[in-house]
Amino acid sequence: MGRLLLLLVLASVLGGSIYTMSQRGAFSDAARVHSAEQQDALAREIAEAGQSVALTHMVKPDRLVDPTKGGVGKKQSYEDGRFHIAYAQGATEREATLTVTGTYGGAVHTVQSTYELDPSDAPGPLWLDVPYATASASGAVTFSGDADDHPVHLDRRKHEELGLDGFLEWTDVAGAVGGLANAAGSALKVPANDAWTGEDGLLEDLNVEDADGLFMAAEAAAEIGGGDDQILTGPLTVANNQTWGSKHDGTTVTLVRGDLTVTGRLRGHGALAIDGGLTVEPGGTLEWEGLVVVRSDEDVLPIKLDGTVAVTGMMAVAHRAFPPGGHLDVTVFRNASGMAQNQPRGTLAEQQSPWSTNLHASGTRFPWHQHTHAFDLKPTHAPRGDHVFFLPSGSLDQEPQVQFKSLLDKLGSEPVYLEIANADNHGFSTVHLDVSGAGGTGGMLHTTVRTGFGDFASAANPRRTTAFAADRLADFSVDVRSLRSLRQSFDTAGACAETSDWPYCTGIYWDRLGAMSVRLHRASDGARLYEASLYWHMRADEEDAHEAEEQAWREKIQNGEAFGTHLSMDGTVDMTFDMTEILELKDKLGFDGPEVELVTSSVSHVPPSETADGTIVVCHDPPAANQTKTIDFDSLSGHLGHGDFVGRCEPTSGPSTPPSAPTPSDDAQVTLCLLGTEITIDVGDLDLYLALGATEGSCGGGGGMTWVCHNGTWRKYSMWVPSSWVPYHQSHGDTVGQCSSGGGSS
Repeated sequence: MGRLLLLLVLASVLGGSIYTMSQRGAFSDAARVHSAEQQDALAREIAEAGQSVALTHMVKPDRLVDPTKGGVGKKQSYEDGRFHIAYAQGATEREATLTVTGTYGGAVHTVQSTYELDPSDAPGPLWLDVPYATASASGAVTFSGDADDHPVHLDRRKHEELGLDGFLEWTDVAGAVGGLANAAGSALKVPANDAWTGEDGLLEDLNVEDADGLFMAAEAAAEIGGGDDQILTGPLTVANNQTWGSKHDGTTVTLVRGDLTVTGRLRGHGALAIDGGLTVEPGGTLEWEGLVVVRSDEDVLPIKLDGTVAVTGMMAVAHRAFPPGGHLDVTVFRNASGMAQNQPRGTLAEQQSPWSTNLHASGTRFPWHQHTHAFDLKPTHAPRGDHVFFLPSGSLDQEPQVQFKSLLDKLGSEPVYLEIANADNHGFSTVHLDVSGAGGTGGMLHTTVRTGFGDFASAANPRRTTAFAADRLADFSVDVRSLRSLRQSFDTAGACAETSDWPYCTGIYWDRLGAMSVRLHRASDGARLYEASLYWHMRADEEDAHEAEEQAWREKIQNGEAFGTHLSMDGTVDMTFDMTEILELKDKLGFDGPEVELVTSSVSHVPPSETADGTIVVCHDPPAANQTKTIDFDSLSGHLGHGDFVGRCEPTSGPSTPPSAPTPSDDAQVTLCLLGTEITIDVGDLDLYLALGATEGSCGGGGGMTWVCHNGTWRKYSMWVPSSWVPYHQSHGDTVGQCSSGGGSS
């Protein structure tokens, strides 16, 4: 408070004209400082812009490269300034240090960062996502990976999901395919089930869970269309010379719905998705750069490569074949007023099942609304199967079994939503949905149960739709596809071991004790109006027939027929893994590109005040103790261009961050001369007194002079100052005495 009063008194003594001059000087200093701050900010922005430009040219799918070789020049003008790029390769091609220096006016800003590349990845030249496979190779067959030596991958997840190991030993499957891989000069890899998805999983960068998901990504892209994308109807034979896709556009998607046979020459680029078998006859040629996905739901998927085949990228085989056994049961619960929500049990309301007149030993009637045994095997009103149509589709009308449309008609325009419950027991089921009108799906939505309803899903649950008017539901069905991997509910299993308890023991539960269920809810209060449980069922009196069916099926497999993916490679086959080709489809199919991880980063800055004398300190390349040089600032561009960097040479290459100056002590004081009067003040008030015209040191030059080594941001230089100034200079890191080497003097 006393010091502030002193300043006010002194200001009034100075008089109007002198005070005005002090103001004018202060304003001039403020303008100069503001200009310096602008230069500092622009130099920083230019360095960051140069770093972004360099990174754009530095990152390749599998390595980091010098951006100044073919990508961007070592120096480049930018916003009336300039940036300079220096690149140093690390221990491997996936490690590098990038140094970018931005200059504007007298300000210099340097960013030095060390990066590591996390490249995009995929399984390898051949990925077999199949429940069972046999293979033979009698021709000239070669599989090759890139620098990481990607092998042939055999995915065993479907084999285990279907419970096939009991009668199709996995060792036999791996042995058959392993012989193919070994003959082609590539190892066979069978990853653990948890190695495929999740962080760092084999499919992490492809953003799918299996080869079926890969096919569906390509299928969806083809249906959206664009450019040279095309959908072809099979079975299709290419007997002449054809080219699909563009050599200069690797984003093209070609979808063939049906078997594809090549007897002529087919060349292509992008993604080739085949919903059926693939055959290349002797004399035929298939040359493809990109991704080839072969997929089928049939019991047998033949892939015969007996001609000339060259795939650069990756081939994936997605086979969803399911062994026989059991059958599909559908049990329906419904109540237009809403079923009781406080217990997971059915209701007798609107009951009309064939068992409604039969009493259980407890005296309770079976509480379902409708039950259809062997839904997929015994057509009554119309052909059925494992595709459950909840609304009539063409000539197919399953309303007598599913009892869905009659309930929907009662609801009129009341808002409702659909839900799939117990998704873990869905097998490989898919959903087909069309809600017409405003806010609807706007056309048929094809999706898997595990994926959910996509853009039409509620925010709370991906397997629950948003609300819609009941009379807007135009089409809805579920394709079960895999009975064996549905929830099993056998008469002789678990709580239903006693015949007298069947089907009451599971019948009272809406979801049949965990079966995949289709539910319809009223949107206003969430009340459940309808539930259909779909599950794999077998009665006690059907077990003998089931065992005989499985035994006959095993014998067929042992004879090389009836089930699985069968690969025959009797021609000249060369499959080369190339992630670069796959990544051309990145945006089209939703793949992740390579990611650059920042390991370390440092910044350094030289403000215009440090270059005010027209010089700057640089370390001349190669760095050494005697290579620190003071150069003209105007020549900095040339020095940076051949590898020099700003700052003194250190034991290691590149600029280092200078030490921070210590915070001035509140106790440090300095002597000033103000209007002929010698005063001593705290260092913290020095700027205020200087603004009023005070000078450092004793009045009349008393007190003597002392050399101090000034610790600048990037360089040190000797200064001849009044001795009374020494405490102030020491407070921000300067030392008494001349600098030992380098720098200049002032």
